[in-house]
Amino acid sequence: MDQYFSRELGRRWLLTAGCFLLLLFFFSPPWAAFELWSRVPEAQGMLEVRRGAATLEQLAHPGAPVSDSLHAVIQWRVLIPAVAHLLALPSPVFFGLAHFGSFLALGYLVTLLRRRGATWRESALSTLVLGSASWFFTSTGWLGYWDSWLALGLLVVGFGDSRWTLWAAFLWAPWVDERFVLAAPLALLCRMADRTAVTPAREPDFSWRREVGGPAALVALFLLVRFGLLAGISSAGATPGGYFAGRHFLDAPLARLALGVWEGLRAGWFFVGAAVALLAARRIRQVPAGPALGAAVALLAALGLATAQDYSRSMTMVLPAAVLGAIAWHRSLYAWRHYALGVAAGAALLLPAHHVMNDRVNPIYYIYHELAAFATPAPGAMPELYELRAIHEMERGEYDPAEKDLTFALALAKNPASPARQRGILRASRGRWAEALADFTTALQADPANPDAWFMRAQANFATGHAPEAHSDMGKALALAPAGWTDRPDVRRFLAKLGRP
Repeated sequence: MDQYFSRELGRRWLLTAGCFLLLLFFFSPPWAAFELWSRVPEAQGMLEVRRGAATLEQLAHPGAPVSDSLHAVIQWRVLIPAVAHLLALPSPVFFGLAHFGSFLALGYLVTLLRRRGATWRESALSTLVLGSASWFFTSTGWLGYWDSWLALGLLVVGFGDSRWTLWAAFLWAPWVDERFVLAAPLALLCRMADRTAVTPAREPDFSWRREVGGPAALVALFLLVRFGLLAGISSAGATPGGYFAGRHFLDAPLARLALGVWEGLRAGWFFVGAAVALLAARRIRQVPAGPALGAAVALLAALGLATAQDYSRSMTMVLPAAVLGAIAWHRSLYAWRHYALGVAAGAALLLPAHHVMNDRVNPIYYIYHELAAFATPAPGAMPELYELRAIHEMERGEYDPAEKDLTFALALAKNPASPARQRGILRASRGRWAEALADFTTALQADPANPDAWFMRAQANFATGHAPEAHSDMGKALALAPAGWTDRPDVRRFLAKLGRP
């Protein structure tokens, strides 16, 4: 018996690892964006890493106000940053906790399905459907998002076997994301449905006091601490009124709202529909199960859209209903249920995926596309574009924006020669010769065979009173210059200043 259970446990985790890697292949994190931010901290405005910059502040000072007003709401989503702070985890490991949470959530799904009697094939296909959803995409694709831990907490509430794990989830999960409080009633409804209408009850004496009363008390405690005791030391964006003031999350085209709902669970909505349909003729505590579940899902989805800029992310709150549907579908008697499950898994992996927000839609790509981004970066990561914009700004006399763009281009560039020369020219034109000398030196170090680089540094050395160095640089420029180079008017004028023929 022990050998069977050890073999079963090992297979579950092997299946989890396979599902995890397959999902990462089809819905790859933007590795090039992560690498760019690690190399160029100035690129922290990218969507994929912006919250990551905010959570690093939390890692350093858990509970302190977040400087980025867009992410000020996360000030008291402090559990994971606080644990990482206490353990002194390095930032790569800290961000990797979201991926680890995704792996655990998938493992919990596999375990849950196996315990409900699903075959290995059914468990694999169902896990792929449930994992091809926004909670996985965001946790693995955007740094600083802990949606996988929110999903795990809701799954424990909805399907955990022990009341102690249920109560523990109500203690820790709200400190990962306050949306847990909104989603917990649906998860509890799924818990009741799973025990009374879907799976033969393991505990026939289902107790409202123990199953609902205890969690309700813990939620009340959280609300008292979070919005009572801590409200006075929250940043303006972290309090409910401050965060929602002036925000109109539903101000978007209807098509985008609909896409946001779809992308939240994608093919997992098939399981939600299955849960509602298969429970339609059953009752939970004298309440029709199907309509009750459908109404709860619709209400929670509407609340998610109305309270979040990230439409697809907000649908994570409905995940327990999809898991309930997967269990009910496995236990259904339809002869074609296996074919439908295969179609759903294929659709989950192959249909285009997106992050859907109030103001934009971002596609999610396969891994080979993201690996190609190292060689061909996105426009926002191309130094040539910033350099070109800076040249146009200089032509219009907009010197401060031009210098800012050139500085960013210099940080992005693997070969800094061109943006360094342009910034040196800009600074020289404004009489800042010492700074220009530093830029021309940078350009020269990157491109020592360029006579113009030596010529520019010679001019900067001369302007800063370093005549011997100017003569030396000009001599090297002349040695490298092509025929006719000295006929240029600017070269002739500077040779005259140096007193050289």
